[in-house]
Amino acid sequence: MINFRWHRFWSIFQARNREFYRDWGTLGWVFLFPILMVIAFGYIFNLDDNQIYKVAKSGTSTLAVSEFFQYIDVETADEGIEKLKKHRVDLYIEDDKVWMNDTSLKSKTAIKLLQAAGDDQPGFTVGKVDGQLVRYVDWLFPGILCLNILWMSLWGVGWVIVRHRKLGILKRFKASPVTAFEYLLAQMTSRMLVLILCGVMVFAGAYLLNPFPVEGRLLDLLIVYSMGCFCHAAIGLIIAARMSSEELANGILNLITYPFMFISEIWFSLEGSPDWVLGLAKLTPLWHMVDGMRRIMFEGAALSELWLGLVIFSAVTVIGLTIGSLAFRWNPES
Repeated sequence: MINFRWHRFWSIFQARNREFYRDWGTLGWVFLFPILMVIAFGYIFNLDDNQIYKVAKSGTSTLAVSEFFQYIDVETADEGIEKLKKHRVDLYIEDDKVWMNDTSLKSKTAIKLLQAAGDDQPGFTVGKVDGQLVRYVDWLFPGILCLNILWMSLWGVGWVIVRHRKLGILKRFKASPVTAFEYLLAQMTSRMLVLILCGVMVFAGAYLLNPFPVEGRLLDLLIVYSMGCFCHAAIGLIIAARMSSEELANGILNLITYPFMFISEIWFSLEGSPDWVLGLAKLTPLWHMVDGMRRIMFEGAALSELWLGLVIFSAVTVIGLTIGSLAFRWNPES
């Protein structure tokens, strides 16, 4: 049975909170980074005019191949239409019929490329589907928010514990009645409070600066966000359980962060990537966090539709906290 005492947990929780909000540099960066990214991508970079277009196709088509198109094979018309509605592709071609999304600027531009071919292009008919207008900055925002969470969770929990161990702070806790479970749970809970407050404030600030669609329930969005935060903080615990070298911890955290960042569809869609890349992405909790938040915001998805991601969040959290507690050591040399 775990020897847990509330007053010990609460003391460490308060101390960790004070350590964070007294560091004005870190506090400012936590809130400013996502806002600055939204401003940069929304107002400085015009990424909606990109000339590389993704085109889903099924059946046999005699339409000319364009150097501006990346073609993605789909098995059914329903699959192609669904990808087009969700802005995962810019056009869908079924035999010699081309479908476009009337709310997508890239889709409209792509169809003009086909029409501009003139006599060199065989005749085709154009169908239109109705979808919601989703600008790149809208689509990017959940990814930026999750990326900020990834950094704050791994470094705010994992790297901080390693630093405390190296500085000998944990030796003092070892001499007290505090258990490893109480200490680690306090670290995670403190970080969760910061992450949730940060997420709510950044979400509200970004919405005021650049209003984006929110089709689903805000409560569902908060649940996915919170469970994702706890999950990534638990990953930080596993790394920090026994390590005492800040340099090694920094290297391992970077080794985790960058692959997660590039295969979790934060910056761009993975449609058209090799199957093994998509399979690998869906094994990462960050992908499920980003995908879940986007589906709630842009498609109105309910939590029941995101059950797999919630299961992964819960499993990683329990595993991380368990391994972290069992493998934890107070002293660098022990």
